[in-house]
Amino acid sequence: MPIRSRRTRHSPGSYAAADPRRTQILAAALARFAQSGYLNSSLAKIAAEAGTSATLIVHHFGSKERLLMAVLEAREERTRSGFGPLRAAADSDDVRDLFRALLALAAYNLTQPGLIQLYTKLAAEAGGDREHPAHAYFAERYRRVAGDVAEMLQRGLDAGQLKPDTDPHRTAVEILAVSDGLQMQWAIAEGDLDFMGVYRAHLDRLARSLTVDAHGLAD
Repeated sequence: MPIRSRRTRHSPGSYAAADPRRTQILAAALARFAQSGYLNSSLAKIAAEAGTSATLIVHHFGSKERLLMAVLEAREERTRSGFGPLRAAADSDDVRDLFRALLALAAYNLTQPGLIQLYTKLAAEAGGDREHPAHAYFAERYRRVAGDVAEMLQRGLDAGQLKPDTDPHRTAVEILAVSDGLQMQWAIAEGDLDFMGVYRAHLDRLARSLTVDAHGLAD
């Protein structure tokens, strides 16, 4: 479930002018958080990059913490727009459809390097700090995404496509660990990593090892 940011109320006449301003602030915040993390980013720096003032940012978002939540919500919205293949895979009993959809989603995410940098930096910052404003977001996201993937794997298991000893939840956690680990390496290498090739090879091996017919993604 996406985190909802509190939006400042606008009169009908002022909203059209304010909306582009919000978009500009979100873009500047995303870039700053991705570059420096949340803890090392100030509203003053974000405001300077957005061509506005810290006071105006507070007017629109309330606080730095709420601005972060708005940025993360925007990331969720962009990701959902690329979820078409994954939604289709949810109706399939073939785990290979799920894996192909995950690859399509990864390819979509790679077109937005700033979001990957933001995600990896904030995940590292918030992971061991319960007081970090993004900690709850990432904890909930991991539970939700792992649960969704495990549910689709369970469907394949129930249909007799996967080997009886398959553990859907552990497999889902493994897939997320590989995906997120590759994202971090890709960000550190500044894109000089064959993310899709490595991820595709992993999911192909996983498909061959889990399925009763031992077929991979290209079979």
